[in-house]
Amino acid sequence: MKKVALFTVGAFAGLILCFVVFYISGLAFESFGISLYESESDQQRNFNVFLVASVVSFFAGGVVCAKKFA
Repeated sequence: MKKVALFTVGAFAGLILCFVVFYISGLAFESFGISLYESESDQQRNFNVFLVASVVSFFAGGVVCAKKFA
């Protein structure tokens, strides 16, 4: 039970970290005048990149937390 709880905590920490990184990078790009998308297909591609990065950070955060603190 302890490993499952640690995995869950680490997974959500990884997910939150991923969101913060993408959010801050989006703000930085916007402040420099860099357009992240010009069409709907560009917007969909960026969203797909975020989804993949979220899944990877979810599992990576869970595994790292479970291995480190177990």
